[in-house]
Amino acid sequence: MNVDKDEIASAQVEHVDPRKSEKGAVNFLLVFSCIVFGAASFIFGYDDKLISPLAALTPFVAKFQGPNPATGKYAFTAQNQDLVFSVPLVGAVFGGLVASPLNFHFGRKWPVVAAYIISIGGGLLQVFAPNLGAFVAGRSVNGFAMGIALATAPLYVSEVVPVSIRGRCVSSINILNLIAGVVGTVVVWGTNKLGGKLAYQIPLAVQSAVPVILLVLTIPLPESPEWLISKGNVEQARHNLRKLRGFSDEKVDDEIQLIELCERFNRELQSEVRFWHIFKREHLKRTLVAGSFFSLNQISGVILSTTYTTVFLTELGVADAFTLTIIASCCTLAGTIAAPLVIDRVGRRPTAFTGMSILFVIDVVAGALAFQKGNKQATLAIAVLSFIFNFFWASSFFSLSNLMPSEIATPKLRHYTMSYTIACQEITAVITTLVVPHLTSADAANLGAKTYLIFAGCMAAILVFMYFFMPETRGRTFAEIDEMYAANVPAWKWRSYKTSIEARTGERAPDSLEKIRT
Repeated sequence: MNVDKDEIASAQVEHVDPRKSEKGAVNFLLVFSCIVFGAASFIFGYDDKLISPLAALTPFVAKFQGPNPATGKYAFTAQNQDLVFSVPLVGAVFGGLVASPLNFHFGRKWPVVAAYIISIGGGLLQVFAPNLGAFVAGRSVNGFAMGIALATAPLYVSEVVPVSIRGRCVSSINILNLIAGVVGTVVVWGTNKLGGKLAYQIPLAVQSAVPVILLVLTIPLPESPEWLISKGNVEQARHNLRKLRGFSDEKVDDEIQLIELCERFNRELQSEVRFWHIFKREHLKRTLVAGSFFSLNQISGVILSTTYTTVFLTELGVADAFTLTIIASCCTLAGTIAAPLVIDRVGRRPTAFTGMSILFVIDVVAGALAFQKGNKQATLAIAVLSFIFNFFWASSFFSLSNLMPSEIATPKLRHYTMSYTIACQEITAVITTLVVPHLTSADAANLGAKTYLIFAGCMAAILVFMYFFMPETRGRTFAEIDEMYAANVPAWKWRSYKTSIEARTGERAPDSLEKIRT
């Protein structure tokens, strides 16, 4: 059915600026739903921070490898580090790609539920793995589940919350991610003292229990009203939105009407939409920018102080690497907690450039200190710098990685763009985790902390890329973002650009949509 633009104008003539009519919108169920869906990142955070201290446990290395032939110590070779850290990420790539059709056909809730069920199986396989191959297979299965969950959770949160708090809510997903990381490192720190198989089986058992809890909490939650409307189920969408809003039925009806009208317009546009359309000329720039955040933060140098923290600190010869790993995780968590307080107040671009510039400086200084071989003070300084790195990475680069793809993507291609973004992230993660052991390990290039200089070069290139292509989306509606991309507004001018009143308030069809209709 064609949608007449005059119909939209008359239906929305009394519609006020949504950002001014959101007072009282938030209720308990909305907050709870965002926390539970945000906790989808918990399985990723736990897995990501668990594996480094786990791979440094003597009983774990003894079980799955034995002494390192080059050093005689119980430390994984570069090749086995590749297997443990990198190969499972391939599963996450496929999970991210599969998420798109799952999100389109089954919504936001049920793909996440399916991911938890898969994750339980992958976790149990790791607990009882008889050899390294079985353990890597279990991690790969869990990675597949993580890919689905990570591509879906930000979509749900961005669709159910009011636009004025969208940045804070989506970026807050990272808090649960990092809490999981702290929990994982603390659990391994505690079980390290037990010795034997329990030292690594208990942390893996906890990993299997987490998706069970999240599964139970997710099933009763309401499906995204926006997705329901896209499938023509307006009454269920109204029922769900009523549960998720604290204001009057009249305002709920107004919000449903606005979503429905936009969906009716987009339905015709989406009728011939396919995954590869994200690479069309009119969408290519925003697709590449959206997909860049997760990928580029992988080559900032953070891998040395997160994924490989315990292994890296052990190679540096820092005393009590397990305790320092907990400190590193807490620094990352602190940065993640700080991010929502900054991103919506200061803006996306200022947050990014301040944080990224600090990361670049730390990469340079830490890499330079690495040349002072045998200097204990220099080694300790590198460890401290890695903790500071974690804070600023989490408060800027990492937090924006979850938020920006969900905002930049055009609505009709959002689920495809998110899948592409997660797939790009995991491909970059595979490459990075494959390369880093061969740069740092004693049985390979043996660069150690000098590797930070390589990442410094990467950060310099990232800063240039972000200046030219990262837009400022703070406080912008999806219609405004569409309008500015359609107008080819340079990224550095978005903050001051004044969009049409239609895009800001929804009082009548935006000019960009009228042009599409004509």
